[in-house]
This record gives sequence, C-alpha cells and structure tokens, in this order.
Amino acid sequence: MLSQPVMSTIVERKALANGFRIGLAEMNGWRNKMEDAHVVHMREDWGFFAVFDGHGGDQCAAYVAKKFYAQLEEHGCPVDDEDVKRIVFDIDRQFLDERIGSGSTAAMCIVHRPSAPGGKMRLRLINAGDSRVLLGKRDGTIVDGGGTDEGLSTDHKPDHPSEKERIYRCGGTVETPSQGGPARVNGSLAVSRGFGDAEYKKTGGPGPQERPVTVDPELRDFECDEADFLVIVCDGVSEGDFSNSEVVRLIADEVNENGDLGAAAKAVIFKAEQKHSKDNITCMIVMFNGSDNAEDRMEFIPGPIQSDGKFLEAYEVMAKRAGMTLGQAVSLRLDNITEEIGNTGTTEEKREKLKQEATLIGEPPGAKDSDERREWFGSWQANRDGCIGQEDERERLMRMLSAGILPRQDNADEREAAPDGRRVRCPDRETLFQAVIDHPELSWEDRMEDLANAEGIVKVEDEKDGTMQVRFASVSVVAWLPTSILTVLDGEPIAESLSASGGYLGSEAPKATDN
Repeated sequence: MLSQPVMSTIVERKALANGFRIGLAEMNGWRNKMEDAHVVHMREDWGFFAVFDGHGGDQCAAYVAKKFYAQLEEHGCPVDDEDVKRIVFDIDRQFLDERIGSGSTAAMCIVHRPSAPGGKMRLRLINAGDSRVLLGKRDGTIVDGGGTDEGLSTDHKPDHPSEKERIYRCGGTVETPSQGGPARVNGSLAVSRGFGDAEYKKTGGPGPQERPVTVDPELRDFECDEADFLVIVCDGVSEGDFSNSEVVRLIADEVNENGDLGAAAKAVIFKAEQKHSKDNITCMIVMFNGSDNAEDRMEFIPGPIQSDGKFLEAYEVMAKRAGMTLGQAVSLRLDNITEEIGNTGTTEEKREKLKQEATLIGEPPGAKDSDERREWFGSWQANRDGCIGQEDERERLMRMLSAGILPRQDNADEREAAPDGRRVRCPDRETLFQAVIDHPELSWEDRMEDLANAEGIVKVEDEKDGTMQVRFASVSVVAWLPTSILTVLDGEPIAESLSASGGYLGSEAPKATDN
C-alpha cells in the first residue's frame, strides 16, 4: 500500500449518435501500481464492453485488452457462446505463451440492439473472476440478476462451493489464512478464474478449463429495456462497504441530476475510496439511448501531491495513462490548486491545506503557458529532490497507521528471531528475472535489476514457499527471492541485526498475490 491514495482520475466519455453512451472513470487509489484496463468497442447495432482487473503486475490486463480490441476489429461480434469461449481461451493461451508474470480477472458484456423498435436489449454476460456486471433502472433500483449481491455476475472466489470443488478436482487446494482474510488458491491467489496466472494452470487437465485457476467464463443471457443502464466495475468498487444496490442508486441520482455519465462514474470511484476500498478502482457505465452527437474525449484530473517516492511513481503512471508527463500533471495540479484557493466557497481549513501543497510543489518561474514555466515543470522532479521523495520514514508510517493501513513487516516471530546470517549470491539477471516471475508469490520490480550477481545476507527463510528474505547492503535493498536460485557461499554465518534498514522491495504488501 501507498502512504496516501493517488486520487488522480481519468474520466472518459464516449458516444455514438443515436447509439451507445459511455462514462468511465478510473483511479490508482492506495495500490503501488495501476493494474486495471478496459475495452469499449461500439457499433450501431452491438457493443462490447469490458473491465480487466490485473494482479501481480499490469502486463496481463493490458495484453488482454489489446488482444480483444484487435479481435473485435478484425472479426466483429462473437457469434455465439462457443465462439466466445474459443476467443477467451485463445487469448489466455497466447498470454501464457509469452511467459510473463501476472494475471487478470475479466468482466465483459456484449450488448445487442433489438431488430425492431421497442424491442428488448440483449445482454451477453462473460465473466471470469470477481469484477462485476450490474444492471440498473433510471429510478435507482437494481435489477437482481441472481449473481453476487444482486448483480448479473457471480464472483469466482476460491471458497465458493462449486469453485472449491472444482479446484480440488483439478489438483489445487483452498486455504484460508489463520489470521483471517480471503480464501486463496494454493494459499496464495484470492480469485479462482481469470487470464494469466500460469503457476495455477499446471495441474489438472487435459483441457484449459480443467485447471485450479481457469479462464473458463461464466456465460449468461439477459434482456433489458433501452432506458436501463449497464455497470461494469472492478472489485475495487465492491471490496469496501459499497453494495451493488448503492452503486446503482448513486449512478441514477447523478445521471438524473446532470446527465453526465463520466461524472457519475467518477462519483462511484470516489465513493468507493471513501467506503474503504484499498484497491485500484474502475467504473464503466453504459447507456443504450445515445446522444445526438458522437463523442470521444478524455479528461485527466490530477489529485493531491504527497512527498513520497513510491507515491510519485504511481502518480506518474496515472499521468502517463492520460498521455501526460509527471511535470505536466503537476503543472495542471498547481493550476487547480490556485483556482480552488481563490474560490469563495473553499473553507479556510481546506485553503490552508492547498497552500501547503502548493509550497511542496514549488513556485515555477515565468507566466502561465510560457516556455520558461514549461521547462521548469519538465524537470520538476529534479528541481524538487530536496523534499520530494525524502519524507521521513517515521512520519510516513504514522500517517499510514492513522489511515488504518499497516505496511507489511516481517512476521513477529521472524523479527524476534536471530538472523539467519548465511551469505548468498544472486544469479545473472536473466535467471533471476525468470525465477521471480515463475514464482506464484513473487513479482518482479525494476530495482531487482541491481541484484544480479550481488551478494547478500539471509534474514529469514520461508520453507513453505521456498523463498528467502535477503539484505543486499551494497544496493540498500531487502527482497524476497526464490531459494532455489541463490548460491550459499562458504563461511560462517554473519551476525547482523534484523532492524538494519534497507530499501524493501514488496515490504508494504504480502508476498501472496491479492487481486
């Protein structure tokens, strides 16, 4: 988790004249990285709409979204359920062949317009994972589709009776942590269907639908009125205290007030964060009665800036998703701060916080839109090295605790135990990279490049999953790595305090992959 959520928001509004209307909003939230992706593919008589919620990295969600765009452009609408399954399994196989770590759930829906005026819309649900598809009415009531929490889709969770039986039949296990938390496939993955996740697709067989984790989708058909609306959300919307019916009610209220689907989607993701979601958050709203004009535009709303290196990395990722640099995003944020400070409706408390944030950003030279100002923001991070990314660790931890979030620390028994002390050496970069991405409970981070051929001291060994936590003093990094690739060097164990600081990789989230 980050010390504070990245509240930067991307809002998309799309429409076909006399066709579909789309509002979509996404934010990074508390996660270290934005891993969601989506697809909007509209034609006059049909449309394909999807949200992909990645885990263990953003590679799988992005890959799958790109492949669906290409598939739909080249071949058009899938003709039937058999065609849908073929496409889904083909894309999953192609991603697995790439041997890239990560996975992704998928909540998808094909919408067909009626052949005659006044007829019913046809909805073809395609679901693999725990993202959700909902159906609502303009009066704010949810259409109970018989799925999870009155949704059209059913969450594929490892402890769902039918999923649990299937997982064991395919050679997997379902474990619930003794300290609480969601059930996990093989003690690690908190979702039982989706794209990617190669480590969980090695047993069972012979077909791809007969694996502990499979992309075999839930396929269901529904009908609705043209005045109804479809909602597709990642589980970041539902993981807090935000029920499906509340989501539908909020959307209806927002749309009835101003008719702006983008604003309604934005209201949903902000409400989800307020209701304790700690995940990436994406909400897509689909209405079937189009506007008079076609529309396709994106709006980027930069959130508050914090002085934390990891925070700024995630902040920059959100800016890049909107086609901006970090400097451009910060410049826009400063413009928004200046405008809000001057707003007569801004409270004194809020105004003071905004002034503090403006001080953190700094005072750029030159007039607005001048070359001098643009150049300053172009090198903003370098200009602000004196304070950005240098937040005191104690202050950061205190702010996380006050927000109700505990960063990952070594288990109590590990912290109190004497350090292992063995000296080990990492292999070359290629061997290290492949071993990390192949391990079900580890993920690759860019700083691991520095560990190739480096020597470190073992702090803790976890024999259950075959990993070691190793401190590499030469590069100020502590990381969990596969035991099998580490070479134990000769010599007596070295006594070293477990409290020795270093740049922890993955220290703020469990090793287990939590979608």
